[in-house]
Amino acid sequence: MADSERLHKVGKEGRLSLFFKKRQERTILYDSFATMPMQAFQPFYPDDTGCACTYLVNPTGGLVGGDRIDIAITLDECAHVLITTPSANKVYRSTGQFASQSIEITIKRGGVLEYLPGYVIPFAGSLYSQKTRVLMDRGATAFVLDAFSTGRVARGESLHFKEYRSTTEIEYDGELILTERMALEPDRIDYSGPGLLEGFSATAVLYLVFDNPSMERPLISALRTTMDEIGAVVGGVSTLPARGVVVRLLGENARVVEKTLFRLWSVARRHILAIEDSFSTTRFLAGA
Repeated sequence: MADSERLHKVGKEGRLSLFFKKRQERTILYDSFATMPMQAFQPFYPDDTGCACTYLVNPTGGLVGGDRIDIAITLDECAHVLITTPSANKVYRSTGQFASQSIEITIKRGGVLEYLPGYVIPFAGSLYSQKTRVLMDRGATAFVLDAFSTGRVARGESLHFKEYRSTTEIEYDGELILTERMALEPDRIDYSGPGLLEGFSATAVLYLVFDNPSMERPLISALRTTMDEIGAVVGGVSTLPARGVVVRLLGENARVVEKTLFRLWSVARRHILAIEDSFSTTRFLAGA
């Protein structure tokens, strides 16, 4: 790289590659590669399901303008992995360049992915873009979460970021079944009105993709019942155009939304995976 290029280069370029494989009764991390500022913990097993649980970690504490993170995760046939983060994903003020994260996840036949990262907090003056792409073989299952806070609300920084972009794409057996994009520019648009954020400071979308149409109706009923019981968020549940269900939530703060998500995740696990959650697994997801 020329000296002039180095002078104009801003931010870090982090790469993380993980390959999981089923071995006997457990899923193991078969191969991995990482460069700062991204790392992953070695998997651990809080219950007897054989599911490999791991955290994605940014030791620097957050992203700054110009940071570029590329993550590739592959689940071999029948592997089961639960991936989360130990805390929220912070994006700091930028002087003009976007911080970005791109993640591509490949799930082979019979594989099960539970990708439930912490919510993104864009600080005042930040610019952030993320893309999540999930490629699923027939017979694979995926839980994919996209959660977002409008900023450091307690400091009066709600919607004080410059721009926030999020794209989610899911392909199933070579067919694109979902494309969803969100782009927010608070300096140009007032998001407090009907049909937008309506004054709420946290939002989450949980995609549940599985290949069993007969399960959709009872799952939707159970998810709606759980949301009614909690009663702390505004939300809805509906089917995806093909193979699955989507849950959308709005809440007064991220903690309220997280609490609801944990309950809904437990319902989805029970109906789709026939797994009753253990206390240790729930603590792991909550980052406790």
